[in-house]
Amino acid sequence: LKDYLFPAQRRIPLAMATFQKPENALKRAEELIDVGKRQDALDTLHAAIQHRKFRNLWTTTIEQIMVRHLELCVELKKMRTAREGLYQYRTMCQAANIGSLEHVVQRFRKAAEEKVSEAKKQKDDMAEIGDLDEMEAPQTILLKAIQAHDTRQQSQDRDVHMHFRFLWDTYKVVLDVLKSNVRLEEVYHETARHAFEFCRANQRPSEFKRLCDTLRKNYLELSKHSSKIPAHQVNPNSVDTITRTLETRCKQLQISTELDLWGGAYTTATEIYELMSKVRPKPHLRSMYYEYLGQIFWKSENHLFHAFAGLKNLMFVKAAKSNITKEELQLLASKAVLATLCVPFQKSSDVHASLELTTEGASSPYEKAKNHAKLFNVQTVPTRDSISQTLVEKSLLQFADEPVKKLFALIESDFTPLSLCTDAKPFIDEIEKGDKFDGKLVPYITPLKQIIFFRLMKQLSEVYSNMTIDNFERAASIVPFNIAEKWMANAARQHGINIQINYSDKAIVFGAPRKVDMKSMRQPLIEIGMKLQQAMQRVAPEEQYRKEKQEREQLSQNIVRRIEEETRLIRQRKEEIERRKEASEKRKEIQDREAERVRRKQEQQEQDQERFRQEEERRKREQERKELQRRETEREKNREILTQLQQDSAATKLKIDGKKLQEIVVDDLANIDTNAIMQMKESQVKKARQEKIIKRKQECKRVDHLARALREEENGYLQEWAEQVEVDDGEYLERAEQRSFAEQEAQHQKLLEERDALRPYQRGRDEWADKLLAGRREEYEEAVASRIARLTKKVVDGKIQRARERLKQAKEREEASEREEREERERQRRASEEEERRLEEEREEEERREQEREDAERAAQEKKARLEAARKRKEEEEAARKRSDEARRQKEREIEEREAAE
Repeated sequence: LKDYLFPAQRRIPLAMATFQKPENALKRAEELIDVGKRQDALDTLHAAIQHRKFRNLWTTTIEQIMVRHLELCVELKKMRTAREGLYQYRTMCQAANIGSLEHVVQRFRKAAEEKVSEAKKQKDDMAEIGDLDEMEAPQTILLKAIQAHDTRQQSQDRDVHMHFRFLWDTYKVVLDVLKSNVRLEEVYHETARHAFEFCRANQRPSEFKRLCDTLRKNYLELSKHSSKIPAHQVNPNSVDTITRTLETRCKQLQISTELDLWGGAYTTATEIYELMSKVRPKPHLRSMYYEYLGQIFWKSENHLFHAFAGLKNLMFVKAAKSNITKEELQLLASKAVLATLCVPFQKSSDVHASLELTTEGASSPYEKAKNHAKLFNVQTVPTRDSISQTLVEKSLLQFADEPVKKLFALIESDFTPLSLCTDAKPFIDEIEKGDKFDGKLVPYITPLKQIIFFRLMKQLSEVYSNMTIDNFERAASIVPFNIAEKWMANAARQHGINIQINYSDKAIVFGAPRKVDMKSMRQPLIEIGMKLQQAMQRVAPEEQYRKEKQEREQLSQNIVRRIEEETRLIRQRKEEIERRKEASEKRKEIQDREAERVRRKQEQQEQDQERFRQEEERRKREQERKELQRRETEREKNREILTQLQQDSAATKLKIDGKKLQEIVVDDLANIDTNAIMQMKESQVKKARQEKIIKRKQECKRVDHLARALREEENGYLQEWAEQVEVDDGEYLERAEQRSFAEQEAQHQKLLEERDALRPYQRGRDEWADKLLAGRREEYEEAVASRIARLTKKVVDGKIQRARERLKQAKEREEASEREEREERERQRRASEEEERRLEEEREEEERREQEREDAERAAQEKKARLEAARKRKEEEEAARKRSDEARRQKEREIEEREAAE
C-alpha cells in the first residue's frame, strides 16, 4: 500500500547501472526470486524496463522481462508498477512487434484471474466485498482504529479484497492500453468480455456500470477525430470494428439484464440499434437483440412493445433460420401470441388522447413510444390490433401451442361475457402447470388473467346495469374475489369502467354516477349519435332520402364558392404553418448552434484542464526522478566509501551510529548521515597520511645511519684501492699502445707494396682516358652552343608576341570604350521614351478613374432609387396583407357567429 500511494519512495536497485545487457537483469531477478527477495527482483526488472539504454530496444529478452515483471506485480499486488511497465512496453514495441504486447497482456490478465480464482476458493461469500474502486471501506478503517491487531479472518478478507481489486484494475489498465490500436482490437474486446463475466460471476453491478461508461467513452473518443485516421489507429467506421463492437455490446446487454440494470440495458440497446444501422449484423445477434429488448419492456411493464419485440423476433428467426426446430418455433410463436394478449385494450377515450399526445413535447408518451418504435426500425407506433392482425395475416398463429391458439380465439372473439372466464380457465391452467417449454410461458399468466378480467368487466358493463356478487364470482372464476376487488378498482380508475360495489346489498352496480367530463363523454356521445342515425334510417327511410337529396342539391349550388373559400383558407393555413415551421427551425438552429458552442467551449476547457493536469504530472514525475537520481548518487557514493573503509584493516574498530564498519550493510545507508560518513573518511585519510609520514621519517633515519657506518668502515681501504687501480691502469695502457703500433706498421707496409705493383700501368691509363674525352668534349661544346642559340631565339620571339598582345589589348579597350558610349546614349534615349510613355499612361489612368467615379455616382443614385421603390412596394404589400388578414379574421368571426347562432 505504501508503494502504491507513494511511488517516489519505492526502492530502486543499486546494481542497475552495472547491467550492460537485459539478460543480466533477468538473471539477477531470478536469483533474487530463488532466495525469496521478490520485491528486489521486481525493482530490478522495473528498472531494466525503464532504463534509457533498453527503452527503445525491443528483443525477446525484453518480452521475457516484461512477462516476469507482470507476474511479480500480480503476486505482490503492485498495480502502479504494472501500469507504468505496460505503458512503457507499449511504447517500446509499438513499431517493432505489436504482437508481443498482445501476448504480454494476455499473460498478465490470465495471472490476475488465476489469483482471484484461488481467492474465491478461500472465501465463499462474495457479497461482503466492498467497492473495488475504493482503497478501504469506512467500516474497515474504523475497525482497525479500534482493534490493536487484525484477526485472522480480517487479514484473509483484506487479502481477498486486494486480489479482486487488482484484477479489476488489471481490466481497466488493459482496456486503456489497447483502446486505440487496430491490431490489438480483438484482445481489447476479449478483455471487455472477460470483465463482463467477472462482474456477472461476482455480482458487481456498480463496477459493471463504470465498465460500460468506460467502453462507451473509449468508442466516442475514436469518433472525435475529424482528420485522416492513422493506419495503426482504430477506425470507428470500419466494418470489422463495428462488428466487434456490436458483439461486445450484445454481451453487455445480456449481462445488464442478468444484473437487473435495466436502465443501462436500454441505453445499450439504443447503442446496438445505432451500430446495426451502420452494418448488417449476424443473425444470432439480431435475434438476441430482440429477445433482450423484449425483456427490458417486460420489466418496465410496457406490454405493447414487449409483444412487438416477440413478434419481430419470431418473424426474423422464421425467415433467417432455415434449420429451426418445431419446438423452438412453437415456443417463439406461443410467447409472441401470449405477449400480444397481455397488451391492454384501447380505452374509449383514446381517440381524443391521441390528438392530445401530438401537441405535447418530446417527453410525451407518444414521443416516447415513437422512440421505442425506432429501436425496431419502424416509423409508426404499433398497436394491439396491428400486432394481432400481423399474427393472423402472416400465418404465425398456427405455429403456437394449442392452448395458446384457443385463448387467442376466445379473447379476440365476439361478445361472450358470462362464459369468458369459464372457457378460458382450462387453457390457463394447462399453461400454468409449466409442463411445456420449461415453464417459460408461466410469467404471462397473471397479466393474461388481468386482460381477461378487464375484458369481462367491459362486456358486463355494456350488458348489465347491476349484478349480484355471487353471479359475478361465478363469471370471474379465474381469480378470487379479494383480488377481483383490487382489479375492479384499477379498472374504474384506469380503464374508464364505471362500477360500484354495494356490500350491503351484495351487488355490483355498473354505470354508477361519476364525475362527468367532456373527455370521458366524447366517445359515448359519438356512439349514441351513430346508433340514433341508424335508427332514423330504419324508421323513416323516405324522409331521410329526401333530406339527403335536398342537402346534395344545396351542396352542388354552393360547391364552387365553398371550394374557393376552403382553398383560400387552406392556402392561408399552409402559409401560416410554413411560417411557424420556419420560425421553429430558426429557433432550433439557434439553440443547436448555442448548444454546439457551449459543448465546444466545455470540450476546450476539459482539454485545457487535461493538458494542465498532464503537465503537472509530468513536472512532478521529473522532480521525483531527479530526487531519486540524487538519492541514488549519494547512496552509491556512500556505498563506495563504506567499501573502502571496510577494506582498510586499520578502520575495523571504527563505529558509525553505534555500529562497527564490518556490521554495516547497504540497507543501513539510508539511515546513516552522509556527513558522518564523510567525516569518518576524512579522519581515516588524515590518520593514514600521518602514519605514512612517520614511517618515511624512520626509514630515512635508518638509511642515514647505515650510510655513515659504511663510510667510516671504508675509509681505511680507499687509499690502497686507489693506488692499486692506478698501477693496473698504467700497465693496461702500455700494453694497448704497443699492440696498436704493431698493427699500424703492418698496414703501412701492405699499402706500399700495392703502390709499387700498380705504378707501371699509370701512363697507359692516362692516354686511354685522354683519347676518350677528346670526342666527347667537342660534342659537349656543340650542344652548349646550340642550346644558347635556341634560348636566344625563344626570348626574342616571346618579346615580339607580348608586344603584339599589348597592341591587341589596346585596340580592344578602345572598341569597348566606344561601345559603352554608344550603349549609354541608347539607354538615355530609351529612358526618355519610357518617361514620356509613363506620363501618357498616368494621364489616361486619371481620365479612367474620373470616368469610373462618375459611373459609380450614377449607379449609387440608381440603386437608391430602386431601394426606395422596393421599400414603397413592400409597404404597399404589407398594407395589402394586413387588409387581407383583417378581412380573413372578419370572415372567420362572421362564420363563428353564424355557427354560434345555429
